[in-house]
Amino acid sequence: MTEIVILTGTGAHTDPWHALDATSERVAEVLGEAWADADTDTDTDTDGAELTTVRVTAVTTDDDVAAALDGAGLVIVNVSGDLATEPVDSSAIVDALLAHTGRGGGVVALHSSALAFGDDPRWAELAGGRWVPGVTMHPQIGHALVQAADGEAAAGLTDFVVYDERYTALERDPATEVLAFHTEDGLAHPLVWRRSTASGARVAYDALGHGVESYDSAARCGLLLGLVSWAAGADDGRAGRALGAGGAATAA
Repeated sequence: MTEIVILTGTGAHTDPWHALDATSERVAEVLGEAWADADTDTDTDTDGAELTTVRVTAVTTDDDVAAALDGAGLVIVNVSGDLATEPVDSSAIVDALLAHTGRGGGVVALHSSALAFGDDPRWAELAGGRWVPGVTMHPQIGHALVQAADGEAAAGLTDFVVYDERYTALERDPATEVLAFHTEDGLAHPLVWRRSTASGARVAYDALGHGVESYDSAARCGLLLGLVSWAAGADDGRAGRALGAGGAATAA
């Protein structure tokens, strides 16, 4: 069984534009829909090829994050930061995240997490990128075409349309592997990427997920679940396929 923690930003780790509580709740629902045993105790384990059973725990940045991540296989980071205010000391939370990856635990960072923990550059290094004030932006929210990177179609990810924001001109570590992007003014802008750390931990960033509407798209949910499977260490963690209990594909 894989323990998944959803870390939601509160207080100084949120902003006026993102309903992080609502999107974290929706992410938990997506996990529950894909893995029938989500949110329950179970004796079923992964079969070594696909993630088959998970247990989900919700915590906030106000909680003891280090304790919450003890024993977790994966943390989904749904946090933000208000660029109009001075960032608070985030070192304890980032310490906990780095300790988690140091143990080999996976990370999937969502959307506004590119703005999170702005006082601690270790977070951007771990996530493989960040929002750069005065450079990064997004067009008006609406129906957006998400395009699969070259070669990703063979791994299950194809182009799809979703109602979401399109983060544009994010700073990204060139060593990361880009899985999906969007095109603005004729230029490709990475939206989803992943990397492995020196300790072998798997870390993915997914710029989608501004609002709960994003998760109305089955293809978008398939992308998220593929990232979760991959970051949790499943052998078949494809970017575009949601792996359900028993290995059945439940979204595409």
